[in-house]
Amino acid sequence: MVKRRGQGTSRARAIRNTLARMGMQASPAQVVGALAEFGIEVTETLVRLVKVQMLKRVAKVERQQTQIPRAGRPQARRPPKVPPRRSFRS
Repeated sequence: MVKRRGQGTSRARAIRNTLARMGMQASPAQVVGALAEFGIEVTETLVRLVKVQMLKRVAKVERQQTQIPRAGRPQARRPPKVPPRRSFRS
């Protein structure tokens, strides 16, 4: 029997949803217990992996947002260089 697309939720997505509901401070054991109530079996290692991926994605977005304002900074204009005079004027 072939599994049809759109049936149910992937384990990683279920973990993301649970972490969003419980908060990122939830321990992997708490997430495993919460998902076990819904009949989804996951390991603590998978929960840690998904949590790290979520944190990396957030850090990447924050880094991209902080780099944008620095690019638009105006440059200080300096006067053009003028060669020294060869004759003495008083």
